[in-house]
Amino acid sequence: MEIVEIQVEYPSGMTISDRASYLREMEQVYPSERLLGILREVCVTEAPPAVSALIDGATVRLDARTDGSFGISETLRRSGAEGVVVRLLQPFTDPTKDQQQQFGRFCHTIAAAAFLGAVGVWHSTQEWTLESIKLEASIILGFMITFVRGMHSMKGE
Repeated sequence: MEIVEIQVEYPSGMTISDRASYLREMEQVYPSERLLGILREVCVTEAPPAVSALIDGATVRLDARTDGSFGISETLRRSGAEGVVVRLLQPFTDPTKDQQQQFGRFCHTIAAAAFLGAVGVWHSTQEWTLESIKLEASIILGFMITFVRGMHSMKGE
């Protein structure tokens, strides 16, 4: 068993920080009896809290179990070089809804720039050669791809 920091955050703004025991083999966190008593008393007047723990340098969400313990709701990844790479790639491999919306906004910005670039190339081209046609087509294709991708990201897909 290890001792970890646990944080209980209620929607009203109340936050409780404490230490708890962590059993790595079962991926369960056991809070102190004092904290369990407080949680039982507060649950009468408050909405369910968001519970998280600091384990191996990463903050993980915890799910309440019926026996009073908490289970880890996401897989822990080892810290180190591999953990850093995983954390850097997380927005691209498993983005949150907010991150997806931000990516959608970014794609729409790129789409607007591509559209303006296509209009600029169209108006500035004196003689339509094969190269200028390929350039115009690639800019229009870039516009269409980023616009559609942005629409999907904005919907959270």
